[in-house]
Amino acid sequence: MRILQIEDEPWDSGIAHYALTLSAELQRRGHEIHFWGREDSPLLHQASRWGLKTLGLRRPWSCLPRLRAKVRQAGLELINAHTGRAHCLAAALAAFSSVPVVRTRGDARPAVKNPLARLLASRTTAFIAANARIQSDLAQAFPKTRVVMIPQGIEAGAALALPAAPVFGLLGRLDPVKGHETLMAAAAGIKADHPQVRFVAVGGGSPQRRARLDGLVAELGLGGMWEFTGFVEDVSAQMQRCSVGIVASTGSEAVSRAALEWMAAGRPVVASAVGCLPDLVVDDETGFLVPPGDPQALAEALKRFLQDPSLAARLGAAARRRFDARYTLKRFADATEALYRGLLA
Repeated sequence: MRILQIEDEPWDSGIAHYALTLSAELQRRGHEIHFWGREDSPLLHQASRWGLKTLGLRRPWSCLPRLRAKVRQAGLELINAHTGRAHCLAAALAAFSSVPVVRTRGDARPAVKNPLARLLASRTTAFIAANARIQSDLAQAFPKTRVVMIPQGIEAGAALALPAAPVFGLLGRLDPVKGHETLMAAAAGIKADHPQVRFVAVGGGSPQRRARLDGLVAELGLGGMWEFTGFVEDVSAQMQRCSVGIVASTGSEAVSRAALEWMAAGRPVVASAVGCLPDLVVDDETGFLVPPGDPQALAEALKRFLQDPSLAARLGAAARRRFDARYTLKRFADATEALYRGLLA
């Protein structure tokens, strides 16, 4: 198949990684994948490094005839858009042709239901929803358009050995939505009874944000039990230090690569019940779900691992089994490939 993927965000995001991971795997399977993105974006540079046929978009509407000609000349058979802007562009590129338009939605915000959105949906062959909540939202908003849920999958090696000491890890950029403050408040509630526990926050951020969080470490008396690693190239080595993965986000998480990486590593996941996380984490089976922004509930969930040293191994093994059954890169690409082939048939 000859497929065009359009992901025009100027930054890295969960849905950007969704699009890029999928594109690279489909190309590895022998499909011809064209990847169009915002000119000079990190995502487009990564796509180019991975050997995808890339095109930088600057003002696509001013050169729409030229872009439509590129679609025809390349013989592109299907267009998959991953953002709202890309969706509009995809519909314009496919107008007056038989090329199917697919819209992958990985946005935590509800679908817009105005007349223009309904018109665009009528020109859309199928929606791909990245999680169950988005699938339900799209099915209600656009009942005449096909909606299929295809969660992201990632490539994974063997599960990692657990460390001897209890260490809780949070993997994510230092953004307020990632819930570092919630986890730090939970840590403060644990430290009196469990002074031996350690917390590791893996991920980079602005100097201002790091200074704010460093100040909170001092304010809560967490020095000695809390560590910021900053940005690291080898995430796996940091994850191996941890016995439990935490996704404490207060919102968003339409897709969660971090949760998948913890599951693949054989770690239980303690997660906020937002976005895709209730799809990924089975409460009390592969980890625990807690209300977002609730330090007390998060602390109580973490204490269970400190009270039962065997719990991390049991739930972590179950998390890896769930990953293998549902969230591998092969399953991700198989499901998308099957949808594409069905639409083209």
